Amino acid sequence: MRTRPDIDRLILDIHAAPLEPSRWRGVLQSLCQIHDAEKGQLLSIPATRNASFWSISTGVSDEAKAEYVAEFAPEDVWVRARRARNEDSAGVVSVGEELVERTDFLRTRFYNEFLAPHGFDRFLNAVLRSPVAPGAPSAAMLSLYRGPGKEAFGSHERETLRRLTPHLIVAIDTYWKTQALRLEKVALSYALHAVTAPLFLIDRVGRVVFSNDAAEAALRTREWLRIVDGCLAPSSWVRESKAVTDALGNLRAGRAGTAWLTLAPSSRTAMLSTAPLSEPTDAFSPWAGAAGLVWLTPPPPTPNAVRRLAGLFGLTAAEERLLRYLAGGANLTEVAQALGVSIHTVRSQLKSVQQKTGWHTQSELIRMLQQCGLIDPCTARD
Repeated sequence: MRTRPDIDRLILDIHAAPLEPSRWRGVLQSLCQIHDAEKGQLLSIPATRNASFWSISTGVSDEAKAEYVAEFAPEDVWVRARRARNEDSAGVVSVGEELVERTDFLRTRFYNEFLAPHGFDRFLNAVLRSPVAPGAPSAAMLSLYRGPGKEAFGSHERETLRRLTPHLIVAIDTYWKTQALRLEKVALSYALHAVTAPLFLIDRVGRVVFSNDAAEAALRTREWLRIVDGCLAPSSWVRESKAVTDALGNLRAGRAGTAWLTLAPSSRTAMLSTAPLSEPTDAFSPWAGAAGLVWLTPPPPTPNAVRRLAGLFGLTAAEERLLRYLAGGANLTEVAQALGVSIHTVRSQLKSVQQKTGWHTQSELIRMLQQCGLIDPCTARD
């Protein structure tokens, strides 16, 4: 004789299942034991033939599930009867004999060509998610079954399921939200990996919760930054280690900042920038607790960024050359000397660039070039 699972223990298992999906099958098996059911399913009801179909089952063959989705879902007399009685809202518990009169049920094609051949007869059901508008998640339910020759589910089983249904509703909703977050995290990761600058997300104690491909490459060289006890720290080669430490500390306190870094061996420079994330920032919700962004920008923008900006705003070849020199750190006098033109010509070209782009200072132009250089559409992951 089977030992009935403890209901309080089952409730704990139900709430653990969304975060450990492998538990769903055990939850369903326990539900079957408590209700003396031979078969059971936790499933979504697709609104259309192309909608996704989620199902956890015990005692139900893959053949039966495929047949139901492909052919018999529209003929499910229990679902249709519940809808006709306006009892299709979340939380409703019903038994088959309530929904369809027994003699009518036994004459249906649904019973004779689908249920009976697969060993289904008696039915106990709880609606876990109501049918909603197209494009929203599918309706969901728990269905428990007994085979031919068995008694109908009674009031005791119905009351037990009513006690468990609110917990199942919460667990199913949590499960689908976590699945959506996993998909969102994949999509957002893809976008962040396309950023060519080393980029990190850190939490409120400074631990790194995400690093893109460029950041991982930078960590491997250990030139600029390293990880110490899970937190970002300046490398031993960075001369301005205190400035880095202060910038990261300010970020944890919710303040943005920048710091110029210089490598001791080569005198190469880079800019470290930080930006806090506000509490309601939904975009980064897949990384719970993310407090801010940290990224490194090499000072001269890539030639590709200058070319892209010139094409975007219709700059002339001379204006593009001017921009390239400015991006490399030259001042207007140095540009005039390098190009062999007057300072007046260079100033006229700069004024034209400013009019075309709408940025009125050299610092605004250089900052925009740096931002353009951060995203390279050709570097998205395969």
